[in-house]
Amino acid sequence: MPMFGFDEQYPLFDSTPVDNQFILEYLPTATGDAVRVYLYGLMQCYHPEAAMSLEQMARELGMDADAVLAAFRHWERKGLVRRVKDNPPTYSYVSVKQAMFMGSAAPVDQEYENFATAVYGIFGNDRRLHGKEISQIYEWVEDLHLPAEVVLALITHMVKQNGKGVSIKTIEKRALQLLDEGVTTAEDAQAVLSRDQQVHDGAKAVIRRMGKRRNPSEDETDLYRKWTVDWRFTREDVLAACVELTKGDPNFKYLDGILSRLYAKRSETGRVQKVAETLAGEQDAVAPLRALLSVLNLPTAAINPGTLKVYEEMRALYPDNIILMAGQECSRHGVTKLDDVMYTLQNWKRNGLQDAAAVRLYMQRINEMNDFLRVLYEVTGMVNARPNAADRRIAAKWLEEWGFDMAFVTQCAAWAIGKERPLGYLDRMLEAYHGKGVRTIEAAQQERESFQQAQAAKSERPAAAPRGPKTVEQQQYTQREYIHSDDAIDAMMKAWQEENGNA
Repeated sequence: MPMFGFDEQYPLFDSTPVDNQFILEYLPTATGDAVRVYLYGLMQCYHPEAAMSLEQMARELGMDADAVLAAFRHWERKGLVRRVKDNPPTYSYVSVKQAMFMGSAAPVDQEYENFATAVYGIFGNDRRLHGKEISQIYEWVEDLHLPAEVVLALITHMVKQNGKGVSIKTIEKRALQLLDEGVTTAEDAQAVLSRDQQVHDGAKAVIRRMGKRRNPSEDETDLYRKWTVDWRFTREDVLAACVELTKGDPNFKYLDGILSRLYAKRSETGRVQKVAETLAGEQDAVAPLRALLSVLNLPTAAINPGTLKVYEEMRALYPDNIILMAGQECSRHGVTKLDDVMYTLQNWKRNGLQDAAAVRLYMQRINEMNDFLRVLYEVTGMVNARPNAADRRIAAKWLEEWGFDMAFVTQCAAWAIGKERPLGYLDRMLEAYHGKGVRTIEAAQQERESFQQAQAAKSERPAAAPRGPKTVEQQQYTQREYIHSDDAIDAMMKAWQEENGNA
């Protein structure tokens, strides 16, 4: 054991020197992870831990071991670190001053330098890549195990398609796709990238078909690749589907919906048919839905798998002519959703309507009842009320079940003015008149006046003293004074209900 040493807590309160040359020359082109690894390793050089390992270092930094190794490879290429042992990995730090000024840096990674030179050559003077971008690209060779010539071919292809401003992230996404497709040689890459060019040209043709002049975006190219590579539609098929882009701003997302529907149909039937032929055959099938959308003032672009499915559900209830009648009725009342049409059809079915004649008769009755309710709303002061099913049912009871005529009900409605629930009040009044056989407004008025007179005479007679058990002092309570607040018609209805045992 050495005669002298630091206390084990010493590193916590010490500092680690970092050369300014490192900060000025190396740090700007390094990734954040690479800087973290370098600094942590530098601290370990000054204060080594016996138990330190690659895995321990990764845990301390919140990284995975592969990321730590990639960072050290970066510093090896820069000549600031030498790998002196592989298992376990052991590194020796080189003085930054020594590396820069004394010429004793580690040998340059010539393979990396050649690769970097080739990448710089692809972009030329129009775009100078940062060192960290070159390092990121080279990781595709080291970590993804893509041959350098495949990566260079990919970069050349992406620059040709997207220009020299293409992002490294976009190129990396395609590199991962090449890996998934099993590309291992330059020849494989050339075949796949040639297909990519066809995809790019096809997507560009779709954009031209839409009347636009620009290059396709990455997302648009991905969609076109799905249509032609995964779903095996031809370029002719895709362009034929563009005929459906007739409303609004045509876009790839809407076209994807069209082709998705056609692909599902093809998979279901097992029949491969040209898109142009399929769409021509569908025109007759969608004509009734198109007519319904027109009645509802909805764009015909709303024809899609979802709306076609809804229309088929409507057809399970009624034929096309009655569906169109439901659409016209909804439009007349200002509701223009397919859900409203479906609700109307379901209501007709619940009411047992079987054909167009029955529907017309039913709607005529509904409209007449609505007109009658609007008159009652106006008479009773219900200015914001709108006819509804509940009010129609109660009105039908008065007119059809009890046999009152509209004029009689309308005149009686005047006595409900100012009530909290005018129609409920009118309903109780008419129930009383129905029980008494009152059918004319004169009889109703006479009944009302007679009851008022009887009530007045009754109030003039002194009340008889109540008879009851003997009371004691403890049972004497202050008596409440009840004030009769019902008007004549309220009292009359209450009396009738008591006479009939309904109190």
